[in-house]
Amino acid sequence: MKMRILSLACVATAAALLTACTAATRNSGACEQLMRSKLAETSSDTLRVSHRGAAIHGSRVVVEGTIEHLVTASEVAASAAQAASAAVAASGAVASAAMVASAPRAVSDVKVASKPAAPKKLSTPAAAECTFHGETLDVFRWLAPEKLATPVAQAASSAG
Repeated sequence: MKMRILSLACVATAAALLTACTAATRNSGACEQLMRSKLAETSSDTLRVSHRGAAIHGSRVVVEGTIEHLVTASEVAASAAQAASAAVAASGAVASAAMVASAPRAVSDVKVASKPAAPKKLSTPAAAECTFHGETLDVFRWLAPEKLATPVAQAASSAG
């Protein structure tokens, strides 16, 4: 009789542990998918997930990875033009005189640099946190990058 009770207790414990593990796995998968869809709403960048962590039977999940952005030639040219105009504005007439003096060299540099370059990947660390009640999502928030993350003080004031 004692052997049956012990066997039933072991089977019940194993079933309870297995249920908790599957909830954590499902919640972490749901958080990752939500993170991907939220990123897709704001940009066409690629999310590479490196780690999913679940705590307290899957009630809190953190997904970590990187957002990969392909930098195109037009974005490089735009940022270079923006930097040059900022330098001219900061330096005033001295900078514009120096630019006029070095114009022939700059034109030759542009000719050399006009070869099509392979697009570069810019990787930004990313993380998101999901809080669940059972298998129902309560809260989703970005932890990184800063442009997607909402500070806690702002989130609390906008909620009230």
